[in-house]
Amino acid sequence: MKLNLNLSWFSLFYLIAIAFLTLFLVIPVGSLIVQSVEIFSTSTQALFSDFIPYLLGVTLNTIQLALTVTALTVLISTPLAFLIVKFNIVGAGLLLGLLTIPLITPAFVSSFATIILLGRSGVITMALELIGIDVPNIYGFLGLVITQVLHAIPYGLIIIIGGLKTVPKHLEEESLSMGTSVLKTQYSIVLPYIAPHILMAAMMVFLTSMGDVGGPIIIGGSYKVISVEIYSNFISFMGDERIPIIFSAWTILLSFLLLFGINKLLKLTNVKHKFQVGIMTYHEPKAKTLGTALLVLMTVVFLLPYVAIVMHSFADIWIYDWLPENFTLENYNTVIHDTGPIRNTMILIFTVTPIIVVLGVIFAHMFKNEKKLAWFSYITLLPFVLPGVVIGVGLLQTYSNAKIGNTDFVSTILILIIAISVRRLPFVLKTIEAGFAKIDRTQEEAAESLGAKKFKAFMTVIFPQIKITLYSAVIIGIVKIVTELSSALILNPPGWQNMSLYIAYYVNEGFISRASAMAIFVILIVGIGTAISNTLSRREVSKYE
Repeated sequence: MKLNLNLSWFSLFYLIAIAFLTLFLVIPVGSLIVQSVEIFSTSTQALFSDFIPYLLGVTLNTIQLALTVTALTVLISTPLAFLIVKFNIVGAGLLLGLLTIPLITPAFVSSFATIILLGRSGVITMALELIGIDVPNIYGFLGLVITQVLHAIPYGLIIIIGGLKTVPKHLEEESLSMGTSVLKTQYSIVLPYIAPHILMAAMMVFLTSMGDVGGPIIIGGSYKVISVEIYSNFISFMGDERIPIIFSAWTILLSFLLLFGINKLLKLTNVKHKFQVGIMTYHEPKAKTLGTALLVLMTVVFLLPYVAIVMHSFADIWIYDWLPENFTLENYNTVIHDTGPIRNTMILIFTVTPIIVVLGVIFAHMFKNEKKLAWFSYITLLPFVLPGVVIGVGLLQTYSNAKIGNTDFVSTILILIIAISVRRLPFVLKTIEAGFAKIDRTQEEAAESLGAKKFKAFMTVIFPQIKITLYSAVIIGIVKIVTELSSALILNPPGWQNMSLYIAYYVNEGFISRASAMAIFVILIVGIGTAISNTLSRREVSKYE
């Protein structure tokens, strides 16, 4: 009887986790698909005559943008990653740390930073005009490509660098011993070996571009993409309320096509070696010099927008001039006294982070120990490929009539907490799964054979080994929560703003300096959270040294 009771703890946890995603992901997604079918099959009011060309045109725009951003990101990230890993670039650690700044800021921050630099009154625009170069209008496709590439390259760089570190050293040594040149070894041996990682980087960038809503709202101009069309039609009083439902269902179908590819790539990039991998490096002074110069140049280009944001946060007025007319602390004073967005963001951090970490541990344990439930991993990956606006619309459509007491469920903060938890779970889950993959299952079995119950064996044998991974998961969770915008645009309660909504609102209204001050606070909060988590992680590591 005790054994059955003990086993049921894990079954209960699995059931709760599965029920959570079923209620707040599977049912809303299914509901959107059913409603879109009903619109076409039973609706008495026809959609406007050009709807299908409109749908296909917006889809083509979205795919064209995503493919362009993906191609540029991979073309820049791949050679740079080779130079960093293989040729011992001077100061690579510091420069890579600076390059990760875009990872801890909302994607749309790059958009208004680009406006500061390349807008009609931008500093770089004025500099180029002095030498007779006219800068094309950045509001549209060009501006979106610039901002999304700037934000996406760190993702691509980190994934490809991770892939290069898995290449067995002996493969390159054997190639060189046969007289093959360093360059040919890289493109004939190493490049094919890390192809899954390059494809994963490409897929990550493609999905990030497709799901971006803040950037197109701020700098997209008349260039229409799916995520913005869902949002703009959803909030429009004059729009057709069926359009966001159809667009959402269409996006879900496109996402399912990508989902199977994502899952396959994740398996291919999870390389397990039975030997010491090692990293083959080369003493090539010219390559080292070139790599150092490129990395420094890339870092400067990446930091320029953030330097502009810092300067604008202290600016009174900065229009058609090299520097602001006056420097002031008023923007920070306004942000500090308007405590609502910061308080609301902290509420989201302290509620969503525990939810996604606990769910991540449960699902990671389930996928490792219950192979018959491995199919559910496709469901957990679904939010990874779905834009936040689709999840938001699905939850609203599904639970619009639900109430908590006398209060509408969809008008409470709880619906936003749930939406962000669903949306950001895959990022945390994959981090925790990587920690579980390194644990030998026989350790837990040995503890059970000595009389420990399954739950106690997990807490005393497995949990201590994944603590360091959990700290990393917490960092990723905080970053993704603070930078979440798309689902918040759809589900924010009346009169409620988090920091991302605050920034987007003031950029839209033209208050760039105030938005810049809040963006600095976002970076500080994520930086402090990262520092605390890293400190705890180092303490945990020191216990085993």
